[in-house]
Amino acid sequence: MNAKAELGRRGEGLAARFLERQGYAIRARNFRRARGEIDLVATHDGYLVFVEVKTRTAGAPLHPSLSVTARKREKLRQLGALYCAEHPELALQPRFDVVSVELGGHTRSIEHLINAF
Repeated sequence: MNAKAELGRRGEGLAARFLERQGYAIRARNFRRARGEIDLVATHDGYLVFVEVKTRTAGAPLHPSLSVTARKREKLRQLGALYCAEHPELALQPRFDVVSVELGGHTRSIEHLINAF
C-alpha cells in the first residue's frame, strides 16, 4: 500500500472511531460501486449519514474539506441514492457530512462538518 493510501486508511479509521464515540452507528465502510466510493455510511438521530473523510498531513496548504469539489459532491449524491435503493429498510433522511483529519507526528485534529452539502 502506498503512503497516500495508508494515510487515507488511517484517517478513515480515526474518523469512524470519532463518530462512534459521538453515538453514530457505522453501517458500512468503503461502499463501492462503479461511480465511486463512500468512505463511511452511518446512522444517527434519525439520519442516514454518508461521510466523506479527507485526511492530510499537518501543515498541508489546504484544509482537507476544501478538496471535496462540486464533482465529488455530485458523485456522492449519486452513490447515496444507490445505497438508499439497495437498502430500502433504512427509511431515514439522508445527510452528507465531511470529516477532516489532519495528522502530524503524535498529534491529530479531527473536524466534523455536519450536513456539509
